[in-house]
Amino acid sequence: MQRAAFKTREKRPWRFRGICADARALGVHRNSLYKVLAGIWKLKKLAARYAALKKDRARAARRNPHATT
Repeated sequence: MQRAAFKTREKRPWRFRGICADARALGVHRNSLYKVLAGIWKLKKLAARYAALKKDRARAARRNPHATT
């Protein structure tokens, strides 16, 4: 007996793109960073460190737009 082809689920859009690399750079687990960004946990210091990391990466990208990472 043949089975029907499996339906492929639609992929959900990224909620926090690059969260794994950001968590690694901050020295925390991905789930911890996700919970802070989603508003489940209120960790002001981690949120501030994440904002500073993003700001520094954006500044570096503006300085050298052809560099990777």
